[in-house]
Amino acid sequence: MAAAAVLAPLFVVGPPRTGTTILLELLALDPQLRAPIAYEALYPLASMGSVERRLELSESEQEFWADIHPDFMTMHELASNLPCECVHFLMYDFSGPYWSMIYDTPSFTGWQLEHLETLGRVYRLHRRMLQTFAHEAPDPGGPRRWLLKSPFHVSTLPALFAEYPDARVIHTHRDPRRFLASLVSILSAVRFMRSDAVDVAALAPIMQATYETFLDGTITQREDGTIPNDRIVDSHFVELMRDPVTSLRTTYDLLELDWPAGHDRVITGYLASKPKDKHGAHAYSLADVGLDDASVRAMYAHYVGHYGITEE
Repeated sequence: MAAAAVLAPLFVVGPPRTGTTILLELLALDPQLRAPIAYEALYPLASMGSVERRLELSESEQEFWADIHPDFMTMHELASNLPCECVHFLMYDFSGPYWSMIYDTPSFTGWQLEHLETLGRVYRLHRRMLQTFAHEAPDPGGPRRWLLKSPFHVSTLPALFAEYPDARVIHTHRDPRRFLASLVSILSAVRFMRSDAVDVAALAPIMQATYETFLDGTITQREDGTIPNDRIVDSHFVELMRDPVTSLRTTYDLLELDWPAGHDRVITGYLASKPKDKHGAHAYSLADVGLDDASVRAMYAHYVGHYGITEE
């Protein structure tokens, strides 16, 4: 199993709330691609039960968190049969992103930032998990190309490409005034599920500064050759939402990926079954989380200007 190849995986990366989840789901409709499914991340081994049993156990966990915070489903759908992001199967390594995401752990997060060399083992675990999924549920027609997603990856692209030099990356973008407010809102909810004390006033400016550092850092890395810019394509949230088929076709062309026959109808049919606000509206604003419009504009001016991001 450890010798199984993971060839040219495709990663969706970008700040949370920039369309990474819906882009993952739409890409996962392509029979050429294989994304990890939520139940696999939670129960990766066939010895844990049949697929039906693991789906049942996973769904129980999803419902548990939804019961604790019913409004969470308005922010992010929880379902055991949906493609999931890498953060969930990287929980097995404490140097991964999972634990500092769900808990307020400033000293631990500080330790992680001082020991970036541990990212190598996080991505080795990442590869091993993909090999495990493939071993436990092999594709009948032969191995497919892996499709992955996590906002975590936008901060660790050098380590990602060190482990997967043949990877391709789709970098998602959105008006920071929109994704920051939503990000703080959902991160607060995730932590509220596990703690009675969530300091939103402290969390908001930390996230504002953190993602500015990540995004400007990625610009520098793409320009100075630290990461291979020719293996990265950009996807804009506004364009994806305005015309999903055209936006995806453009992305496919840039990736030199074949567009499956009849795929336009597959995408439009899937989106029709997932109308906006299906589980209720998620209301959020910069003011709600204690951030200032002018401050965000100023801090992210380089990022917005570099990628030509449309304001919402």
